Amino acid sequence: MSDLYASMGAKEGAAGSLYWPVRFTNTSTSACALRGYPGVSVLDGAHHRIGPAAKHSGRGYGTVTLSPGHSASAVLRTTNGPVGGPCERTGTYLQVYPPASRTATLVPAPWKTCSGVFQTGPVNTDGTF
Repeated sequence: MSDLYASMGAKEGAAGSLYWPVRFTNTSTSACALRGYPGVSVLDGAHHRIGPAAKHSGRGYGTVTLSPGHSASAVLRTTNGPVGGPCERTGTYLQVYPPASRTATLVPAPWKTCSGVFQTGPVNTDGTF
């Protein structure tokens, strides 16, 4: 994880859902490869988990090779408000494990999971869920 910088992209709402990409940027001087889904949990300001970790969207994936300075994203999804269930309290951070990594980073992100829906798509370069 020391050669990957995790940050949040732009939030988008569509058809009752909220989408927010977690961007992984290669900060090393050599290429790196990512394959699969990140592990993502919502944490409060005291670093306690709020609700369950994100589930995988089920979308297929391939290996993404990032040249130095380049980025790829994994898109997170929840409902846009309490549609079919209540919302958890808003977290302060996302705890993000890149695919196949056991080292997490905390990304400042005011995330609120609603209706029991918290999913992540695989890492990709086309911005899809």
